[in-house]
Amino acid sequence: MRRMLALLLAGLLAACGAATSDPQALGGVAHPADAPARLHQAEMLANAGRWREAADAYSDAIRMDGTLRAAWLGLGRARLRGGDLEGGERGFRDAIAALPRDPGAQSGLGVALDLQGRHAEAQAAYRAALALDPSHVGARTNLALSLTLSGHGAEAVQMIETVARAPEATPRQRHNLALAYAASGDAPRAAELLAPELGEESREAVTAWRAALGGS
Repeated sequence: MRRMLALLLAGLLAACGAATSDPQALGGVAHPADAPARLHQAEMLANAGRWREAADAYSDAIRMDGTLRAAWLGLGRARLRGGDLEGGERGFRDAIAALPRDPGAQSGLGVALDLQGRHAEAQAAYRAALALDPSHVGARTNLALSLTLSGHGAEAVQMIETVARAPEATPRQRHNLALAYAASGDAPRAAELLAPELGEESREAVTAWRAALGGS
């Protein structure tokens, strides 16, 4: 069960920014001289999966204008996506220093800590984000998954159940609630929550998933 949950940590890293229709068009482009243009280029690089180059571009944008929220948060995300977990943590800590009232910076730090297996510290960061903005759904969703990963399934259910059962809930939120149910020992409820998403063979899929959860 824990191995299956750990695989979902990648879901903490939501994509951001507008995708470019031609990532290859970025190759060889000169660095813009102003911060907004460099930020735009960083976001294009990130959407093309060129994480190291994106991180460099976000850093340039920050040097040009230290007030750009998207650059601070983008730098941390790009480092994490590129596999630099410690660099991502440093990036989000720097973002918190620059943007002390920004819940996104705290939530991003939580992601960096969770990816390093430091769940208690991650949960403190998510709670700090929620203290700044109780309606921050990303921090709440990430906190629920972190609680699940650290063996606190019942608390995770309390954290996300209302959000994940709302009509506008995303698949990721429903999946996180299903995992929280499973971690709290309620495999049937976990399987039934996802039944509508399992297609025409939902009954068989639910039965199989319930059996897998029960034996994990």
